[in-house]
Amino acid sequence: MPHFKDFKGDPLRQYVGMLEDLMKEERLSICSHGEDLDGLTSASLVIAVRPEGLEVHFSAPYEIKNLWDSYDLVLDLPPPRGGARVLIDHHASNISLLDRVRTPILRPEYPSTARVLYEILRGWEPGVGRYSELIDLTDATDSGKMDLESSLFTSAIRKLFKERKRKLLEVCGDLLRSPPISSKDLIELPSLRSEVSFLTREYGDLIERVLSLSGGEALLLNVRNYPSYLVPLMQLASQGYKLLGTLTRGSDGLLRLSLRSRPDSPITALQIAEALGGGGHEHAAGALVSPSTMPEIVEKIRRFLSLSVVDL
Repeated sequence: MPHFKDFKGDPLRQYVGMLEDLMKEERLSICSHGEDLDGLTSASLVIAVRPEGLEVHFSAPYEIKNLWDSYDLVLDLPPPRGGARVLIDHHASNISLLDRVRTPILRPEYPSTARVLYEILRGWEPGVGRYSELIDLTDATDSGKMDLESSLFTSAIRKLFKERKRKLLEVCGDLLRSPPISSKDLIELPSLRSEVSFLTREYGDLIERVLSLSGGEALLLNVRNYPSYLVPLMQLASQGYKLLGTLTRGSDGLLRLSLRSRPDSPITALQIAEALGGGGHEHAAGALVSPSTMPEIVEKIRRFLSLSVVDL
């Protein structure tokens, strides 16, 4: 896994003093991505070096992007309309929003936001080195190296984000007390055991169906009868397709399109997402769209790949 010395010419060291001063302030508000390991690991690192006087919020890209709230530190998310003093992120799609931030630290070449934050923090707090293997695991997971266990973890996290957002702080506590080094460790975190057990018990048949899909060029799963937090489990099918998309409907009536692409796909997940007003990583991206755009999504994909659409 990459370390600071591997990113030649990247001046992260210039932010060490600034972040140290920020962490020493009496009160500090942060907002981190609450739907995946990268966001939770990033929040956990801040909690580790600044356990007192910290106001922690969790959000998602589709939530925070148009909010007028403001924070001292935003992690792994687009900055809100209300602005942020400091943004630490690695999504190239958020570059267009940097005018909302006083000090942007955005490094698309890094495999995770947690890696960017870790490299800065260890410049003045060597104790964060004990989380190096957690950072490696976060890098791998956020780069799309998902197996059944890491998919179960992400679905469990998304369930908590949807239903009991404040419990995500307990997950952060578990990450700090016993830093996981494998995807199996993730689903054994005490704060997640009951959620993982629920998912495997209630949706075992769905997992088997997804894993048994035959594969092909492109697949779009139109999720009608399952909760949206199951999308990471449905994305296990992505290994068999050059491009995989899932569509879920939110309470606001809009569709949330999540995309995964393989390196051999003639069009990337990010290219499709950006064309629809979304963003993310090159091979893992998403967009918030209206139901009327469904034909447009299908047409964009079919220009490049043979596409099957399956209702779930």
